[in-house]
Amino acid sequence: MSFIRSFIVSVFFIFILCLIQISILNTLFLGFYSYILFILVYPYNRNKFLFLFLSFLIGWIIDHCMNSGGIHAFSSTLSAFLRLNYLQFFDGKNFINRNDFSIYELSFIRKILYIFSLVITHHFSLLILEILKGTTLSKVLLFRAIFSSSFTTILCIIYFFFRKIKH
Repeated sequence: MSFIRSFIVSVFFIFILCLIQISILNTLFLGFYSYILFILVYPYNRNKFLFLFLSFLIGWIIDHCMNSGGIHAFSSTLSAFLRLNYLQFFDGKNFINRNDFSIYELSFIRKILYIFSLVITHHFSLLILEILKGTTLSKVLLFRAIFSSSFTTILCIIYFFFRKIKH
């Protein structure tokens, strides 16, 4: 029963993040993609296939509503696929040996580096695919990726800071 409950909670969280992304953030033209929070906060000890599917689903919903041709689905799935590799790089083998690992256990610097590397992977893949689609200039790719990744990382850290206070 807990599998079904966690699936329903995850789908509800995806729905809320997609609603925020589509209705608020896309109209303001901010370089923040709220659905990256789902990839960051999804529990590490859960079903990895379900996690990849849900990450694809959140990207597909954003693509469907924005008519962007699959670039968000690819970027979110790539980020979800690389998440454990980045975590292993920044935390070593500590998280693998435990089933109750949480991102809140990382030191502040490691947490920032982990979030930034995951976000910049997402944004670079998203912007490269956007360039290949022919919608933006390739000269501003680096500036746009770094700016939006920094902005997203700061907002994710703020989210984790307030979430940690709540716990």
